[in-house]
Amino acid sequence: DRKLWFQALLEPGPVIVLMLMGLFLWGLGHLRGAFPWYTITFGGLAAIGVHVWSSYQRSVRRRFRHKRFESLWNSCAERLSRFDEALTQMRKRQIASFEELPKNVHVISDSLYVALRRADTVFTEITKSEGWLISQPPPMIPSSADPQAQELYRMADRNIAEYRQHYSSVLGGVQRTEAQAAVFTTTLDSLRMKMLGYRLVGNNPDLSSRDFMESMAEAKIQLMAIDKALEELELAPY
Repeated sequence: DRKLWFQALLEPGPVIVLMLMGLFLWGLGHLRGAFPWYTITFGGLAAIGVHVWSSYQRSVRRRFRHKRFESLWNSCAERLSRFDEALTQMRKRQIASFEELPKNVHVISDSLYVALRRADTVFTEITKSEGWLISQPPPMIPSSADPQAQELYRMADRNIAEYRQHYSSVLGGVQRTEAQAAVFTTTLDSLRMKMLGYRLVGNNPDLSSRDFMESMAEAKIQLMAIDKALEELELAPY
């Protein structure tokens, strides 16, 4: 993320505009009595601030190459924000279990972001490298009366099977990451609704404190499962 931001800062177009703005302000500074120095200084700092902020916004839009992974992360970030908002409403209850759960949620959220970025990179590379071949129908292995030719064709068939096995293995890691994002969002949705029901327990007597704590424990188990799955995700060799 920092690398993308640095690249956006050094893009020729915005840098040239910033330099022209600096020359313009420098020219204004040499007009005697036209503008006080602090006005020119403030204008220069404002121009630099706009450049830094716009560069950051451009770098954010470039973090994901595929919209599907960007959409998954945006859903996770939205659920996390809503979870924090619901948690703020529950602070008055001072439930001990809430001291550990938010930390676990945020740690898993950071790991999930890294996994989605990695899956986005892997999917981009495998699509660019192998997409043209996967989209084609499997090659026909002709029959031959020559024994050596038959053996060579069998070797080619085994190579095709091995290729597709490796392809499915790499793509399976990407699909597992997508599934983990789905589990993360749905878990926070369920937990947020339980928190809302517990906060409004006076208007809903059917929801007891014990049921809520059991739901909390179940949510923690799901989050621990996501955390464990993220640790087992091994895409580094690819």
